[in-house]
Amino acid sequence: MSEDTSDLIGLHGAETTGPRWAPFRELNNRAARLVNEGRNTEANALLLQAYELTVVPDVDAAGLDGRARALANLAALAEGRGEATEALRLTEEGLLACERAEAEAGDRYGTRAVRASLLINRAQTLQLVGRLDDALADLDTALALSTESEPGGDSHIVAVMLHNTRTVLLIGLERLEEAETEARLTLRLATEHEPRLTGYPYSNLAVIAQALNDHGAAMEYLRLAEQVHAASGEASAAALATANRGRAALRAGDPEAAGRLLADAERAFDDGEEPLRAAEIRYGRAHAAFQTGAIATARELLPSAVAVLRNAGHTAMLAEALALEGDIAAAESSFDEAETAYLAAREAYAASGGRYHLARIDMRRSFAVAARCSLAITASEQQRLLRAAFDLSLPSALATDAIRHQFAPGRAREQWAATVAIPAMAHALSLAAALRDGAIISELLEHMSATVSLHAPATPEAVPLTEALGPDPLALAPPEDFAELPYTASALVAGASGDFPAAQFALPPRLRVNPNRPSQLEPWIVETERRYGFPIRSNEVIDAW
Repeated sequence: MSEDTSDLIGLHGAETTGPRWAPFRELNNRAARLVNEGRNTEANALLLQAYELTVVPDVDAAGLDGRARALANLAALAEGRGEATEALRLTEEGLLACERAEAEAGDRYGTRAVRASLLINRAQTLQLVGRLDDALADLDTALALSTESEPGGDSHIVAVMLHNTRTVLLIGLERLEEAETEARLTLRLATEHEPRLTGYPYSNLAVIAQALNDHGAAMEYLRLAEQVHAASGEASAAALATANRGRAALRAGDPEAAGRLLADAERAFDDGEEPLRAAEIRYGRAHAAFQTGAIATARELLPSAVAVLRNAGHTAMLAEALALEGDIAAAESSFDEAETAYLAAREAYAASGGRYHLARIDMRRSFAVAARCSLAITASEQQRLLRAAFDLSLPSALATDAIRHQFAPGRAREQWAATVAIPAMAHALSLAAALRDGAIISELLEHMSATVSLHAPATPEAVPLTEALGPDPLALAPPEDFAELPYTASALVAGASGDFPAAQFALPPRLRVNPNRPSQLEPWIVETERRYGFPIRSNEVIDAW
């Protein structure tokens, strides 16, 4: 009589692999249950035993299929420990085992789904280390495999994994509208076929809502994700639920409860032997402490998180942690230290192609330089610092304003304009005023008028200008809770890409404000496009009206 594995969310295969591999199946399933309990070291030992059973001269297709499953789970555990190189090596070996199994037996044992799962797993690891193009290629291959599979069975789990993965990378690539579409598709698939997985798309929808400053929707999505995760019985999901409660408490203005809950979540990930996830939560604690003015606490928490993130090669989260280092240093008037940290964060984002994030880091640099003006002794030094702050602020604001063109007309576009683009431009205008540059102010106002759009019927949440302007008017809620799927064959998350701006929208033209003199803004537009690597205006030039 075969063991009941209905309690395990995973790839169960189309046909049993027979009595020869029953010991393998028992070890693999016991390991999966240990993972659910957060006992990852014990699980890893069992998976190695299971793997060794398949390393025999007369291994058949069923054994090769099992080997691939064990290697997939070992790779997932390696990634959780922050060992990206080992995770990639294990995944490569698993893919080779899949190829051999399929060559001998086709998809008799459900190996095609295992191969797709391995590719999705590897895409997550590749995203983590900033290799986004390679991650996209793996996802494209996994998508092709999933469309070849027969409907039903493991295909539904693979579809949820794949679309959840695409959501996460689309968020990281700042394509929020497409990410929301993927997240809603993931939610529909999970609801129809495996409701225990719905917490992950809910968490991703919360990240997207936070990025658009729609905090009410974010709180509701977090509440739904918490309910699902808490009911699942899995240690990792329960830790995510605790972290979500902490974020909700922070949004509700209860930093004491937020700090306690995030600390509990970090401890749970540490106890579950997932140091990388624990470091992500520790960064979240430092970020929360900084937001509530507990700068000393933030400075104490951050270094150990940075060390783990750096060792793991976790590009995006490391960049966020380094940027927070810059914020802390700037708040303590250690401006040289702040600039060093900001530049390190910028370098990390540049390596992974995060264009909006480059603009966001540059705006933070601008605020730090502007704050430094108060320490200037001479008028000439103050003027130099103001000019340096403006040089960072204006291209950042122009780039941030242009990002609205990737949104379809509607609430998301208007929220981006009202809560992100306009505050960024307001900072640039305030610096232009301090520099008494009337010509650039005039052209900037015309530029903004040429891109303003009507408010959608659903009015976005208003943000006071003083709140929106500092210390970081462009701060997206850091996606430290990018949702991880539980162990299948195994499966975690990553995503997909696309070109900016969205093809269905044309960029607005450049403006000729005064035909009798050269444009003061045009050189800044050219510099913005050079600095961030995407067009912000079309090549058409029209007279301002």
